Amino acid sequence: RIDKLLWAFRYFKTRNIASEACKKNQVKVNGNLVKPSKEVFNSDCIELRKNQMNYTFEIIAIPKNRIGAIYMQIAYRLHRKSAFALCASIDYE
Repeated sequence: RIDKLLWAFRYFKTRNIASEACKKNQVKVNGNLVKPSKEVFNSDCIELRKNQMNYTFEIIAIPKNRIGAIYMQIAYRLHRKSAFALCASIDYE
């Protein structure tokens, strides 16, 4: 589920807040607006608008539980056109 994934990736503090973002059309999967119950898979491209910033990332691995901040680089790849504040802290290939 996309709401659980966004919570696990620490974009939102609670799953309820993640669900509300989906309902407000702030989340896209592969370019399509989604409901909170949308199933996501590896290599899906997620676009998220939060706090007037756009985040775009690709899922590499789907965690079973909420992951620690230091493990987030293992789970997804942030795209270059995404939020400039996060781009500075991530190494690209």
